Amino acid sequence: MNDFNSLFPNFASDCAELRRVLLPVAFLFIVIGVLSSGISARRSPSTYMRTVARMLCIVATLALLGTWGNEITQRMDFTVREVLHADPAQVHVQYQQALQAEGAQGSDRSWWDNLFSSEAIFESLISAALFGIGILAGAIQFYAYIVQKFILYLGYAISPIFIGFLAVRTLQSIGNHYLLGLVGVMLWPLGWATASIVTKGLIDFMADQSFLITGGAGGTAGYTLQALLGLAVLGLWIIFSTIAAPVILQKAIASGAQVGQALASGAATAATAGMTSGASAAAGGSAVGGAAARAAFGGIAGAVAAVESSSSGSTHSPAASALGSLGNNAPKSPKPKRDSNDPTRDAEVRRVLKTA
Repeated sequence: MNDFNSLFPNFASDCAELRRVLLPVAFLFIVIGVLSSGISARRSPSTYMRTVARMLCIVATLALLGTWGNEITQRMDFTVREVLHADPAQVHVQYQQALQAEGAQGSDRSWWDNLFSSEAIFESLISAALFGIGILAGAIQFYAYIVQKFILYLGYAISPIFIGFLAVRTLQSIGNHYLLGLVGVMLWPLGWATASIVTKGLIDFMADQSFLITGGAGGTAGYTLQALLGLAVLGLWIIFSTIAAPVILQKAIASGAQVGQALASGAATAATAGMTSGASAAAGGSAVGGAAARAAFGGIAGAVAAVESSSSGSTHSPAASALGSLGNNAPKSPKPKRDSNDPTRDAEVRRVLKTA
């Protein structure tokens, strides 16, 4: 896929031009801060030295924020991808590696045995399902990187105003919150790394061979149920965490919120929305495709709702409501028509009994 700069070749230069226009505003706030500190502070050499040092730090941040931010973003992305190997698009590869570690596809079994082995066929189907989930998660992650660049470049563009706030005591808190928010956006990949810990735990659960060791039909049934349950939970978790983990981490950096608690509560919200949509589709007599579509839209809507609630603190989510309405428009199977001449449906019952 193309990167951000190739997709939007003029966006960075336009943001740099806006930043250049706003630089005088920052220097105006710096002058105001120096004058106010000199008037209100005690006239001692140490006080003036601290004021000068603070203003130099502000000027350095004003000049190098974009360079520092791009370096942090690149280092974090490299660390998460190459060192921590937190890539939701490769979840099927992680599952195969977990199976090999568990001895599910040992070296004593040839490819011919695997071809006709029910366990190997079942595990291949699980891998195929994870491959499809990984494609969706990879697409979400790609567009998340695009959104990250949008936020950072726009943040660098208007940063002179908020960096200038750091020079004025009454406005320092606003500038601090703004810079912490930018740092949180720079560290978005760290949210995916955090979520990958849970992903690896779920994969280990799916690949566990404890049921197969017992042998028999019961062991095979237990292993199958365990893998299917893990697949359902893992699919929901990957989609949810790919959307929500970066935003939750950003909020944690800006406000000190607990990342684990926010991820757990958000995943529960997404799971509840998905199960509710699927159950309502089934209860309403929808077709299988319609039920699956409603469940998928419900799960994604729950993830969006969790992200918006964690960001704004409000339980109302316009985007989630829109996704939910799309899910409600999933196709339904037509209800059978009743014969107006047979209101009690006795004739229909007799016809069914005769054909049975």
